[in-house]
Amino acid sequence: MATHQTAKTQYVSTPRGTKFAYRRLGTSGGTPLVILTHFRGVMDKLDPELVNALAAQRAVVLVDYAGVGLSTGAVATTMRQAADDVAEFLTLIGAREVDVLGFSLGGYVAQLLALNANGNPAAGLRVRKLILAGTASSAGPDVAASRHTDVRDYAAAQHVTPATFETLFFPKTSAGAAAAAQWWARVHERSRATSGEEPATWLSEGYVDGAAGLKAQVAQVAGYAAPETSQGLDGSYERLPELRIPVLVVNGHDDYMIPTANSFVLQQRLPSAQLVVYPDSGHGALFQYASLFAKHAVLFLEA
Repeated sequence: MATHQTAKTQYVSTPRGTKFAYRRLGTSGGTPLVILTHFRGVMDKLDPELVNALAAQRAVVLVDYAGVGLSTGAVATTMRQAADDVAEFLTLIGAREVDVLGFSLGGYVAQLLALNANGNPAAGLRVRKLILAGTASSAGPDVAASRHTDVRDYAAAQHVTPATFETLFFPKTSAGAAAAAQWWARVHERSRATSGEEPATWLSEGYVDGAAGLKAQVAQVAGYAAPETSQGLDGSYERLPELRIPVLVVNGHDDYMIPTANSFVLQQRLPSAQLVVYPDSGHGALFQYASLFAKHAVLFLEA
């Protein structure tokens, strides 16, 4: 069976010419688990320990957002457009019902994907179960912003380095430093040698695109976090009580980027949600506890 390190990339094109890069891993049959990644993230830099653990039990689909990684086209400038892009991709590959794991920005996209697809039967797509990791709803009165003023400096830096993620994803402890180093090594395991393909790097790395892709994702986040631009189909906060599907919300004890308290807000506003908070961990808790998180995720998906 193919692994994250070895799986071959497939492509599917939209009528307007956008080409989505994706990979299928794992078991055959059952509801596929679609993984949506973080700000500037690409599927080549997902954690193989996590992906392979999930794929040992589930059918898994990885995808690069439009204009990101190996996908072509324009990077969405709103979270709703990003969700619509993912919905279009899923329709193109023939998916009619999916489970979704959204991490960080991917959790924002996942919420709108589920709300907008499940609320529109004519779309022909349904999210069965949802896993939201290190994320938050759109703007709301009890949704907290990070207290750390350097988040944007790290997240939008010209060059992505180990220090970027040690700061943003992991706790400032010896265990966190060790987990960060181990994770950084793992996300570079996929290579030309293992896959026969040249791996993609982080969105706008080195600002080779003039930081255009990064700026588009910044616009996504800004619009989602502002009350005036996150209403109706563009937002999730007010509509979360309408999402009557099982949801697993997970985070670390102290999320540097998206305060852990926001995970509790999600759990409280969703009608059928459960919450797991991992000890001595932060935004990237699902990577720090990759094996345990995968077990929790599979248990939730198969219940």
